[in-house]
Amino acid sequence: MGQTACGCTHMNEPGNPADKTAHNRILQARTALVLEHPFFASLALRLEVQEDPSCQTAWTNGKIFGYNPSYVRCLDHKKLLGLCAHTVMHPACGHHTRRNQRDPSLWNKACDLAINPILRDAGISLPDGFLLEERFRDKTADAIYEAMVSEKNREEQSPEPGDQSPESFQEKDNASSDISIQKESQKQGADPQEPSTDWEQALVQAAATARAMGKLPRSIDRLVEHVISPKLGWKELLSRFIQQSARSDYSWTSPNRRYIHKNLYFPSLSNHQLSDLVVAVDTSGSIQAQELDQFAAELSAILAAFPARLHLLYTDMRVHKYQVLEQWDLPLVFEAKGGGGTDFRPAFAAVSENQIHPACFIYLTDLECRLFPSKKPFFPTLWVKTGQKGVTPPFGQVIHLTP
Repeated sequence: MGQTACGCTHMNEPGNPADKTAHNRILQARTALVLEHPFFASLALRLEVQEDPSCQTAWTNGKIFGYNPSYVRCLDHKKLLGLCAHTVMHPACGHHTRRNQRDPSLWNKACDLAINPILRDAGISLPDGFLLEERFRDKTADAIYEAMVSEKNREEQSPEPGDQSPESFQEKDNASSDISIQKESQKQGADPQEPSTDWEQALVQAAATARAMGKLPRSIDRLVEHVISPKLGWKELLSRFIQQSARSDYSWTSPNRRYIHKNLYFPSLSNHQLSDLVVAVDTSGSIQAQELDQFAAELSAILAAFPARLHLLYTDMRVHKYQVLEQWDLPLVFEAKGGGGTDFRPAFAAVSENQIHPACFIYLTDLECRLFPSKKPFFPTLWVKTGQKGVTPPFGQVIHLTP
């Protein structure tokens, strides 16, 4: 959240805080996140909580959540939850490993401006004085930093001292009393060799847990896709979507043993199997035979590892053919058909008409149609898009099938 890096010479041992009231409030806030915001709770448990009276508010280096107990005492419950969520979003976004030679104070501000809109959209109440500028919404910390540096350089070169822009970052130096991001090597307990992919994996896992509980904010879902999608090809994204769907049956009756020793109760997975999978193939003639073969081969490989009953629909303006396939029908061979126009509604209607209860729904199409179901389906939906055109669907995730 935007203060300069503070020292930690007076940091107390993690198990022996001088101010036990403040320490317990932090722990209670993390526990409350489990039910209110499970995505942030999963990530917050990765940080070791340590009292640090020498810092102004709080800091993190990807290993430790250091906090000033006096500051914690001043926050009400909702804003303390916001402090915990904000703190953990920095390492979740890799901010503690990407600073490099950048100015620490300016980098902190850029990171805050990147994540605070996401937190607000997720329903998080942030402590007073947080940084928020709409012009930086949906921008990365790197892009925001470069914009702020450019503004600073223009102001320093300006011959008129009174010509500062009202949006100048310099005017916001005292607007925040929030969290400092430390480089991994700056704080005790940090491991400079820790790969950033550990936090990326944690981000994906936390999102999967919250999504299965029906509590994944849309802003976080977009963030996860932004972080992960550019690094994965369509095959990996398809596999990840199916695996997440297969692991989506969570139960509170058998708590997750990984967190019980911390007196925290998360739901555990009660079923690791993928039951029914629906695949709709757009037969309007826009999908090439080579694309059909690619998709069928990759889906066959995934289903060989994740056995499931496959409900296959060939559809354009209506469903022309419906097949139920089992593992012994692998490898899949999709039929290349030509047809008329496209309407996405019949394929989704076929799910209820045939009393299918799918773990997920995958639609292979060019998305050149605006006829979608009026209501979002209850199951996860993946659009595997071909071609360069098409519209953005009102629900579901989109991946692009590439050669």
